[in-house]
Amino acid sequence: MLIGAAEIGGMMDSSKRKGVMPSCGDAAKITAEVFPSNKRKKAVVSLCTLLLPDAMMLEVLLRLPIKSILRFRAVCRSWAALFSSKDFCSLRMAISKELPQAPKLLMLVSPTTGLNSTAMYSCSPSGSRDDLLFTVDTARRNSMGIVTPSPCHGLTLLYDDAAPAYYVCNAATRAITRLPPHCTPPTYRSTAGLGFDARTREYKVVRLISGRCGDKERNKCEVYTPGAACWRPAAGGGVPFRLYRYAISAAIHAATQKVPPVFANGLLHWFIGPSLIAARTRAPILTFSLTDETFGCVRSPPPFWTSEVHLHYGSEKEHLVVMDDHLCMVRDLRNTIPRDGTLEIWKLLDYSPGEWSLYHRIHLFGHVGIYLLDVMAVRVVGLIGGCRSGKKIVIASSKDKFAGQFEQKLHTYDPRCQALETILSITETHTHTRPASTFSLFDEESLVQVHSKPMDS
Repeated sequence: MLIGAAEIGGMMDSSKRKGVMPSCGDAAKITAEVFPSNKRKKAVVSLCTLLLPDAMMLEVLLRLPIKSILRFRAVCRSWAALFSSKDFCSLRMAISKELPQAPKLLMLVSPTTGLNSTAMYSCSPSGSRDDLLFTVDTARRNSMGIVTPSPCHGLTLLYDDAAPAYYVCNAATRAITRLPPHCTPPTYRSTAGLGFDARTREYKVVRLISGRCGDKERNKCEVYTPGAACWRPAAGGGVPFRLYRYAISAAIHAATQKVPPVFANGLLHWFIGPSLIAARTRAPILTFSLTDETFGCVRSPPPFWTSEVHLHYGSEKEHLVVMDDHLCMVRDLRNTIPRDGTLEIWKLLDYSPGEWSLYHRIHLFGHVGIYLLDVMAVRVVGLIGGCRSGKKIVIASSKDKFAGQFEQKLHTYDPRCQALETILSITETHTHTRPASTFSLFDEESLVQVHSKPMDS
């Protein structure tokens, strides 16, 4: 539960004022005369802190850019403790959604010249690389991929297929940490997702594992929490028997189709591959609560999963995405007979009855759309833009070019004018399994810690 600004302000050091104190302008003049130039800024900040009420100072600090907050940790120990507290991080996250939004960026994985090094860049939607975020010197140059297509409370999950190893990074603070090795052999089918526990206000990484048929426990669920030395079993008791076959299907489908779970409303969501279970079901989404660590399921929209739909449309062309803080399901109709060439996006309105509504229908005809009709995979990633400029839907596509090489592109779709535009195109060579993606949205900044010191870029 969040505490108010006045209460958290009590964490800040404030001396009792005695007599008449000078104004901030007078304090700056006095400081310039007394202190050397390299110490003036720190002294001015300290004096102004005494002049402003704690609650007012806190409101100012909460509205500072992330880079400024990171620099201000050096002012004093009390500020360093304040900026690293969960309460301040939560308040900063809530207020940032009300402030004018900075231009949306993308995060890109790029190999370096070194054999065992991978770089992370931020870039603008125009495709130009703006800033080197950090370099991962423990990941091979052609084996790193981004698991989460959009950040979760400012955090992104990465996966090094060569190690294999997971990483959690905060692009805003440029901090990254490598998670402990897996408890389960990598030969098993597995999928992982990143979520945020609202009760503890910490992230969790969850692995859903499907073993071999002869295994005593074919379904397993492992959870990593910040600072832990190893992965642990889910506290809720694992996968219940009634959802046993759903969990197997979800893990296999996510691993083979490169569709990791998405996080929304405190839950991780996996899409269940319909061809992997014997009987049709109206609940093709497996859920996992980050707070209770228990499993559940959600019903699908009415057009999905009927015998007529799957007879004509196939069964492996749906995927999940989060848009406007809602869970959405994308229906890929590119290979229908007759050829439809559209993407349908359905928004979940209510979990309990499984109530959905059609959110958008994207027609893939036109110059850019012709390319999307023939690529191997098309994924809706999320939204960029704001209320003034108008929101655009981001679509990722991937296509194998040669052995070991694949082409990935990012496109935007403007619902107002129904225009498709390609904003980024990269061709990568990978010596291991092709990653789900080498880029993601970078549209959410936070101070959430990943229990690692910021890496030098």
